[in-house]
Amino acid sequence: MSPAPQTSRTAPARRRARNAARLRSSAPAPAAPQQREAAESVASDRPLLSWVLVTDDSGRTHPEARWI
Repeated sequence: MSPAPQTSRTAPARRRARNAARLRSSAPAPAAPQQREAAESVASDRPLLSWVLVTDDSGRTHPEARWI
């Protein structure tokens, strides 16, 4: 059996080079998300489904669909 190959760089140096290459090749940051229009401001001839949180008599909150 032959001994393990020797390298001229230390483990931290190899790790640093890999991290730097990964950071350079990463994709650019995505653009900031745009704010959506409020449901009331969208002009449409058909009704829109909207979700609201409703609190029942026992104090629990649950989602409920409503048409606007």
